[in-house]
Amino acid sequence: MRLLLLTMGLALVCTLQVKATGSVNDINFNKLVGRWYPLFLASSEVGSNIAAFIHSIDMKANNLIFYFTLRRNGECSQVPVLAYKLENNKYKLRYPGNNVIYLEAADPNDYFLIYTTNEIHGMESKGVELYSRQKGGDLNQIIKSKFEEIYTLHGLKKENVIDLIKTDPCSRLLE
Repeated sequence: MRLLLLTMGLALVCTLQVKATGSVNDINFNKLVGRWYPLFLASSEVGSNIAAFIHSIDMKANNLIFYFTLRRNGECSQVPVLAYKLENNKYKLRYPGNNVIYLEAADPNDYFLIYTTNEIHGMESKGVELYSRQKGGDLNQIIKSKFEEIYTLHGLKKENVIDLIKTDPCSRLLE
């Protein structure tokens, strides 16, 4: 009986771990190609002066090209970054440091949700980002709840959530 309970407990932990990296095997990554608008960011970095947001995605072989808008010290610029597929929903960015993106959830016609980890010079940060096909996209409560669930699952706090619909100073660069 103990062995059965232990096995069931381990199965539950493994299931939660898979959920933490949001395996989305059934997503056709070709459908993520195109224009995206950042909606929300939950970050481990409070009040960071540096931010990067995806504004479009392209595909080359099995790799993705993320076109980022970077905000650094109040200045905005656009940078393409190649992302190598590591496994189902995990991509490593070819960018200084160790940067990994996990696709947590997506409806390619509506939204996608990612979890990111970044490590450079011994400093580590993580974030959860929600994007929409529509500028200022009206997302249903289920998607917003999923965003909250995922950032909480990764140990991020509600007070570190930024509403990018209202506060993204680089959005003018993308019009």
